[in-house]
Amino acid sequence: MGTSLRNISLEIPENKITLLLGKSGSGKTTLLRCIAHLEKNYTGEILYRDQPLSILLAKDRCRVLGFVPQSYALFPHMTLLDNCAQPLRLQGEPSAQAKALKMLESLDMGPLAHRKPHELSGGEQQRGAIARALVLDPAYLLFDEPTSALDPENTTLFIDLLRQFKKGMLIATQDMAFAAKLLDRAFFMENGAVIEQYESTEFLSLESRLGKFLDNTIRKK
Repeated sequence: MGTSLRNISLEIPENKITLLLGKSGSGKTTLLRCIAHLEKNYTGEILYRDQPLSILLAKDRCRVLGFVPQSYALFPHMTLLDNCAQPLRLQGEPSAQAKALKMLESLDMGPLAHRKPHELSGGEQQRGAIARALVLDPAYLLFDEPTSALDPENTTLFIDLLRQFKKGMLIATQDMAFAAKLLDRAFFMENGAVIEQYESTEFLSLESRLGKFLDNTIRKK
């Protein structure tokens, strides 16, 4: 288990981008893993449309949430196409490979479908992991530090890609330059707790805890 969480209560809107902000160790990844049901040792409930996610079968829960971890977690022995087809196969989908290829093509990854992860760049691996998360058409996408391995050009491409999705998204990041370009909604975490909530450009105020953190981050660079 990562950082202990304390008194977390928040709402993630559908069809909007919500940011979890804070320095490393603040609890962002732990919260994402709890929501994704990868961590189960917690008290309280995580609800989707008033129904606890914990009571859903895994095959139903993965149609609510798609998770893209920081490491992308692609199976190294599988091609990109097989990585993306695997969730569909586990659901018993007879046309898993065709649907996975269609998803890859929608993200301009069709020509790379038969490559293995080690043959792909960081940005390409990320798109592959996103394609895998999208094949089951979940209502929400969760991202953990999505820009940590991306250069500025691929970060810009990633932002453009996010804006195409009509889904609720929860993104954990400490990349403030990236965060400043996605202003729908934000929560700032410290020591396992959400200490401030922001709407739009409000979170850029230097009077806020996040504003002071942002200012210190810029000064250190």
